Amino acid sequence: MLSIISPIQQRIFLKFLSLIVVLSLILIANVLHAAPLKTLSLDFTRELTENDKTEHIAGTLHYDVKASRVVVEVTEPLKQIMIAKGNILEIYYPEQKQAFRFISEGQIPLPLIETIIQSTQAEYGLTALGYTLDKHDVIDKVLYTYWAPPEKAKDKLGAVILGIRKDRLISAEVKNPDGYIIARTRYQNHSEIGVNYIPMKVTSSTYGEKSEVLQNEQIVYSNPQVNEAPPNPILNFTIPESVEVKETKW
Repeated sequence: MLSIISPIQQRIFLKFLSLIVVLSLILIANVLHAAPLKTLSLDFTRELTENDKTEHIAGTLHYDVKASRVVVEVTEPLKQIMIAKGNILEIYYPEQKQAFRFISEGQIPLPLIETIIQSTQAEYGLTALGYTLDKHDVIDKVLYTYWAPPEKAKDKLGAVILGIRKDRLISAEVKNPDGYIIARTRYQNHSEIGVNYIPMKVTSSTYGEKSEVLQNEQIVYSNPQVNEAPPNPILNFTIPESVEVKETKW
């Protein structure tokens, strides 16, 4: 299936699907019902460095909270529209008139928006995943909370450490069961949107089994638009019926 897409399209697709950290398996539904937002649009730039190569992606994401639907308009390096909802991800290339539908057995992470959703929760959604608070500490006015994975998953999951300052999530660190760091994320430049403080800059690093750096990522958000009236029509975008949609499951 992916062989139909050009190499650069493959990389963009795979990077959007990859989870920065294991915490992206958060149960989204609990957050959606608690969030004060109805719709949110953000411009973004995203840089991903891996194997000494850096990829740049830019565009605008649109988030419909009630529908739990994300539409991403990518403008660079090539035009595409991505629609993510539930276990289905659709990608449409308007210039090539090509469309793809990927159906997953489980929930597909909402592209680019999962870090924003997570940051609005003081516990990062960990209790919903079965994590328990082990201990806490305060260093330089930052509250660090240490979370232990569920007993039945300790052979697969390690500890998580969150850093919180002034009720704003500013850092997350994930370890594997052997205690090696596998991911670090920093949340910066928080902006007040609704009743939440949203990080407008997110930097992440993922590591191998021995904590060697595998990739670095930076996402910068700008121009937030909240609860637009009327809502941006892109939120209801569907692939034109005249375009053949190539479908695959995994």
